[in-house]
Amino acid sequence: MTEAEAAGAAAAAPLRVAVDATAIPARLTGAGIYVARMLAALAERIQRQQAGAGRVDMAGPEAELALEVFAAPGSLAELAAPGLQLHAVRAAGRGRPSRIAWSQIAAASAARRAGANLLHGVHYELPLRAEAGVPQVVTVHDLTLITHPEWHEAAKVRWFRWAMRRAVARAERVLCVSATTARDLSEQLGIDPARIDVTPLGTDLRRAPDGDVAALRGRLGLGEREPYLLGLGTLEPRKDLPTLVRAFALLAHDLPHRLVLAGLAGWGAGPLHQVVAASGVADRVLFTGYVPEADKAALFSGADVFVYPSRYEGFGLPVLEAMACGVPAVTTTGGSLPEVAGDGALLVEPGDPGVLAAAIAKLLGDPEGAGALARRGLARAATQTWDRCAALTAAAYRRAAASPRPRGRTRQ
Repeated sequence: MTEAEAAGAAAAAPLRVAVDATAIPARLTGAGIYVARMLAALAERIQRQQAGAGRVDMAGPEAELALEVFAAPGSLAELAAPGLQLHAVRAAGRGRPSRIAWSQIAAASAARRAGANLLHGVHYELPLRAEAGVPQVVTVHDLTLITHPEWHEAAKVRWFRWAMRRAVARAERVLCVSATTARDLSEQLGIDPARIDVTPLGTDLRRAPDGDVAALRGRLGLGEREPYLLGLGTLEPRKDLPTLVRAFALLAHDLPHRLVLAGLAGWGAGPLHQVVAASGVADRVLFTGYVPEADKAALFSGADVFVYPSRYEGFGLPVLEAMACGVPAVTTTGGSLPEVAGDGALLVEPGDPGVLAAAIAKLLGDPEGAGALARRGLARAATQTWDRCAALTAAAYRRAAASPRPRGRTRQ
């Protein structure tokens, strides 16, 4: 059989994919949103394929594809979607050490018992022991655990630096959420670009109705017409929210706005609160905590400007989401952010409050220019869909199944 014939046979063969989503928490943030939305979109594509069975125009990598998703019990509701088979992993709900132990020791055998002939680790990891005849795929979101360990909790760095290196060396295919991450992976870990598939994230957010925005304002304690600037993301060093607070302090005496900072408090959030306390504008900074996915479009839609000052991103999903909601956005040149934003957001160098303040002031002072930027952002976001991410992921699954690497059951 030729290589082309083998690939064709693999594309037609039934493929049951075990997805290790045990690292995904109940409160979805970046990687969790990717997993939930990508799987839902892939399941929808599978159902469309099944509905159009036998039609030539419906042939695709999703044909004869099934998904077995393993997750913590508390996360099942967020991951549930028609067509997905969900499996509760109690160990994943007992803390990181217990979850890691299950992923490393039990995930491969659980996949085998579910009848899987492919395994996808969606968060940097693959099992310690591989099952013969079960190719593996792993998703890498960014390389900052290796390139900038100071941005992460030390225990997390120690584990994931080892786990990531091992997983990308073993996997048949490595999925990267951006071309930037793919380049970093090749440069930092020497992975052959031919083994990498770029599967950019998407968004299904749209501008929220005025009534939804008003209701959210009320819940957050914002006045009906009180203008605000928005920063959204986990409160952690890499997001560099202190620079946004300092930029806001430079502008605040000329603005009626409040600064709304939305997101979970992550590791290393202490310095942010210190900067706010010393800013002189602490009474105009609102910390909302975690904002549920159902409220996110309303939060974006009510903002005059969205600001994402991150020092480095493997993708930068909030920028895409803001653009999809028609909000003028300012972000940085850190990592993949220029790749994601295109011409749909203002870009500045990271870490400079004065430059960031000038970009915000430019948008607030030029409504026509801000409107044009928002329209470009809408057009850009319309091309970045979860359906596209799902299609690219399914194609990567088929490539992995068509070209398994030699292994034994206990290959290290």
